[in-house]
Amino acid sequence: MSVVQPTSVSGVADLLRTTTGSVLVRGAGTKQDWAGRVSEPDLVLDTTRLTGLLTYNPADLTASVRAGTTLADLQAELSGNHQWLALDPPSAERGATVGGLVAAGDSGPSRLRYGGLRDLVIGVTIVLADGTIARSGGHVIKNVAGYDLAKLLYGSLGSLAVVAEVVVRLHPRPPVARTVAGPADVGQASAAALALAASPLEPAAVEWVSDRGSGGSGQLLVRVDGSESSTTHAAARIQDLVAEHGITSRTLDQEAADRAWQRHSATVLGGDDGVATLRIASLPSQLPTIATDAFRLADRTQLEVELVSSAAVGLHTVHLRGGTGQGQARTIMALRERARAGGASVLLCTRPTGVDEVVDALGPAPSSVALLRRIKSQFDPDGRLAPGRFHPWY
Repeated sequence: MSVVQPTSVSGVADLLRTTTGSVLVRGAGTKQDWAGRVSEPDLVLDTTRLTGLLTYNPADLTASVRAGTTLADLQAELSGNHQWLALDPPSAERGATVGGLVAAGDSGPSRLRYGGLRDLVIGVTIVLADGTIARSGGHVIKNVAGYDLAKLLYGSLGSLAVVAEVVVRLHPRPPVARTVAGPADVGQASAAALALAASPLEPAAVEWVSDRGSGGSGQLLVRVDGSESSTTHAAARIQDLVAEHGITSRTLDQEAADRAWQRHSATVLGGDDGVATLRIASLPSQLPTIATDAFRLADRTQLEVELVSSAAVGLHTVHLRGGTGQGQARTIMALRERARAGGASVLLCTRPTGVDEVVDALGPAPSSVALLRRIKSQFDPDGRLAPGRFHPWY
């Protein structure tokens, strides 16, 4: 296996055009364990030297960037004009790249207000497995020309093409952010999140973090962004609203808010050896059912559960710790079956190696699997890119 680090789009194209065999596209490597494992690729295409801000127009709130640029570096470049790419995934702390975030479909708490990265990308340059360069979109926010390749590749985990350059829309950086926090069980948190989402308060984030090993207790975090006066008013109204659902909350000072969000990020990331992690996407109203199933199933196999939920969006991260590999495998399969029965989708992320011997990383194929296979055959007919990532779907 050889590792190559191209520094330009043409370099990526030349590399793919002049080589054969399987290819693993890798940025910071923060999502390499997601879905199926790519074992022993012939070539690793490392994008970490494909970096730099290409264009930046503060007046139009747009920028283009090479895909290997870390999100943290991009945010630093934009901060001088009090702007940002409205994206805050915890993996940014580990050096997640812009291209990698597109390929993984990762987001963060601010998705509630600003949408995911798929909603912020307005143009993309990709390189197909045969070295063909393709572009879609442009530098204008309302551009509707051509196919939206960015949305097609969003969440494809490097199995369709190499994301080489990305054009994004930006937002002004809010001058003030306030966090309202309070202890809440999963039922209270879910009810409050649904009420907040339906209210005119427009919170930037509504997150619930379970207590480690708990049976459903945890903390609700609600963040509002804006001016000094608007956030002060909104925070007070949020406290009143969540109180209607039995949650006694307070507005945190900046130091306490930073600690709360750091804990949130650390919990999402997990990071312990031997942890199995699932990401579940469901209707927001299904949080209590998913959490209850996770805690009950884990208790049967003597596992410890941590759960972080973007409660108003319906995105949940579930960590399973301890026990045996067999116990983790049984819990994963049972939880996935119950979640899918409720219409949710489940992605297996990190897990001990032994779990792969028992658990199909992807689970049952969706009804769209025939379409997925046709797309794969059009983009990568020889199956060079990330073989095994979506096996046995394609």
